Amino acid sequence: MLLFVCSAHAQETNKDVTITSSGSGKTLEDAKQAALRSATEQAFGAFISSKTEMFNDQVVADQMASVSSGNIKSFEILNQDQLPDGRWGVTLKAIVSVDKLTSFVQAKGIAIEVKGGMFALNIKQQLLNEQGEIKAVAEMIGLLHEPMQISFDYVIKSSDPKSLDAESKNWEIPLLVTATCNKNIDFCANYFKKTLAALSLSPSEVETYKSLNKQVFPVEVMYQNQTLTYNLRKQSSISAIKSLMSNWAFYTRLFTVQSGMDESFGNRRGSLFGFDNSYSSSVSINFPTNGQQAATFSWNDKRTLAQIEQMTGYSVKPRGVVSNFKNGGYVVYEKDGHGLVMGLFDVGKFNWTDAKTACDELVLNGYTDWRLPSKEELEFIFNNVYELGLKAGVLRTYYWSSTENYGYNAWYLVTDSHKESDYSYKYHGTFYVRAVRDF
Repeated sequence: MLLFVCSAHAQETNKDVTITSSGSGKTLEDAKQAALRSATEQAFGAFISSKTEMFNDQVVADQMASVSSGNIKSFEILNQDQLPDGRWGVTLKAIVSVDKLTSFVQAKGIAIEVKGGMFALNIKQQLLNEQGEIKAVAEMIGLLHEPMQISFDYVIKSSDPKSLDAESKNWEIPLLVTATCNKNIDFCANYFKKTLAALSLSPSEVETYKSLNKQVFPVEVMYQNQTLTYNLRKQSSISAIKSLMSNWAFYTRLFTVQSGMDESFGNRRGSLFGFDNSYSSSVSINFPTNGQQAATFSWNDKRTLAQIEQMTGYSVKPRGVVSNFKNGGYVVYEKDGHGLVMGLFDVGKFNWTDAKTACDELVLNGYTDWRLPSKEELEFIFNNVYELGLKAGVLRTYYWSSTENYGYNAWYLVTDSHKESDYSYKYHGTFYVRAVRDF
């Protein structure tokens, strides 16, 4: 995964640009190179050409991002962390020479058009910062998705059985499962904070945005008795963060209970730690810490006497990672290295024609090939992903599919408990849109 945001200004005199970028890899060196490659690609796209075919060639892309090539004049590592799965994440600030990069590309025999006007336009630089912020936040949420699923340890407690009938043939056994945070939650909290700190507008930038009549989006983060506020630039960044917040119940419920004769998943009524502080006027997220109780789940396990006689006692264990994030979104299904992913959050609410256009024009996590899901894909999302407990930015009620009927109607899904579906007049009806892409 690559995270990046153009975070500083271009200098007209020597055409250098300062870019804050991040990357991850199997080793610390791999992560550093990924971040440098991301910085180079951002500078190339922003100040030379929007075409990025050169970056499809891994060898050429690595050469472009090499310090020895002169394209990267210098860099400073701002943060480096090892992820729970052993990978590394790096955030750095690189100074990229656009003059050197231009010469490098021309030496490869590729005709380019240098966008020199950008160097004098603060407004254009702000737009680059905004686009980079959305990608950085979305990729951060994707990177944290798997560690959050392994951030809890579980214990189970059973109470004495209670008879449900006069013949004592049917019983119920009260069960209580407690989810306690482990050290992975601290990694997630710190990675979240460090990423937002690198992206946040400074106080002077906040005032500049307000003077330009542009909205600022504050994010309040509480962790270890400290509250910090980070100011972001785009509503889409907030939507990506809300995707993480909406999945809290999913993350804490990833356990199985074994009775000695069968196994059940942790889809139980629970009392959850207040991860999402919705009472706050701003977006507010409250991270617990290692050793802190995250949730309790209680229910009555109904059994017959014959079943109880076969049981050896209850035990509980984590399920591990059951939902992956890659190739720009949440994995819906995968087989032989190919599959389907859905975006982190809804694109919006449109009629069918505008919904298709919104997906076709969507740029998210560096991908541009998003589209409306078909009827079958939409059903699969709600019958599998949503049923799994993955809220993914709060999936709502009515969603368009790309499946048409007689040219003027299109199929949509009603995501209520009955899983009803219908066709609607596609030019007037307005429903939510969740984009998907193939990989």
